[in-house]
Amino acid sequence: MLELHQFRHSPYCLKVRMALAAKKLEYRTVEITPAIGQIDIFKKTGQKQLPVLFDKEAIIHDSSLIIRHLEKIEKEPKLIPEGPKEASQAQIIENWADTTLAKSIKIVFLEELMKNPMLISSLFNEEISDSVQKLLSNIPTKITSQISGLINQREKESLKSNLEYLANIINQEKFLIGERLTIADISVASHLSLLKFPKSSGDKVSGKGCSLYLNDPSLKNLFNWRDLIEEKLAITNPH
Repeated sequence: MLELHQFRHSPYCLKVRMALAAKKLEYRTVEITPAIGQIDIFKKTGQKQLPVLFDKEAIIHDSSLIIRHLEKIEKEPKLIPEGPKEASQAQIIENWADTTLAKSIKIVFLEELMKNPMLISSLFNEEISDSVQKLLSNIPTKITSQISGLINQREKESLKSNLEYLANIINQEKFLIGERLTIADISVASHLSLLKFPKSSGDKVSGKGCSLYLNDPSLKNLFNWRDLIEEKLAITNPH
């Protein structure tokens, strides 16, 4: 059976779980404690980053590479379109979501953690959340302001614009590319989780996220679209 080593709240891990659900593949998850648990993963695989998929003798890391592996072992439904034009478009969006969009969202999310340390307790177990809260509280004010400055008002407006562009697309189309769910939809939907955690994140964090975006009426349909995809895929932690 496939075995996914993950941190549940990582968008990249969610991305893989969504792909596994789309293909109806049986798998079990192994929850890795950030930092501490990653040492063991590094010893086993030479990789510190999650997710990591174990498929018999094969060990695959990186969400994009894992999904390419899933495409080989389960042909349907295809998450990368067959047509070269749509395939290129889907993979361009995937790359954009995993890099540019992810970077902006992570910075906004870090700002939210600094403003709302209670969110940390929801994301981690008690031992880890305490250590993370201490770490954030010990960051000097000057450094904190520099971190906040990493994404200035102009950059936040850019992120907001990109989110609104996405919202406009899904207001007109069911999917970002073509007539079927693709890696483009899964990639974008998974990264939205740090702005507003979906139901699959569990009761402790579901509906929470970055206050600047989660209650924004112009983004309501975008989050609803994300939630609808998850509901159709029935995202669960099966084992």
